[in-house]
Amino acid sequence: MVVSIIPQFPDIKVSLALFEQVKNAKEIRSKMSELSTSFAFIDPRLVCSGEQMYSAIYKTLIEVKYNKMRTRNLNSECVLCLSPTSNISDAFLKFGIKDDSSQLICLKFHTNTDDVDKEQLRTIMTSIVKGQEIEFNDDNLSRFYDEALIRKVCFNNKFEVKTSTASPETHCTNFTFVFLLFCFYLLDL
Repeated sequence: MVVSIIPQFPDIKVSLALFEQVKNAKEIRSKMSELSTSFAFIDPRLVCSGEQMYSAIYKTLIEVKYNKMRTRNLNSECVLCLSPTSNISDAFLKFGIKDDSSQLICLKFHTNTDDVDKEQLRTIMTSIVKGQEIEFNDDNLSRFYDEALIRKVCFNNKFEVKTSTASPETHCTNFTFVFLLFCFYLLDL
């Protein structure tokens, strides 16, 4: 598990844990309404790197700071910020866990009033998720990400580079989408 503080938001800590061999994804999904204020559960097949997660986290905190949140809490806003669209239900369908998910990312935001005890938090997470926790890092994330699924979700199976005289910002306003394009560019896909 990783507990991070974003420098621009020192009052908020973020916990990220990566699980594999998850046995109870269907049970977790059925209890999401109870757990929604506590954790976000994300499908790691659509996450290329830790940078992508931290970009979504940063965007979430910016949305909160400027009162632009579109969902009820920080966790669901982060799932929405991962999506290349602004459709909330679509973001949860694509980036949330599925009944048959065998891996997941568990995310929790902590305000300045929360004292983050990693062992207590780990105990809570492992009581919810029946699986093996592994280190949240790029090497482990790269084992799970699914390039074909990313292309389908983010690019509709197309990846064409189009030249234009307009600035890229006019064509794409979602930071995560731009980040994914950049990742594919770096990977020379």
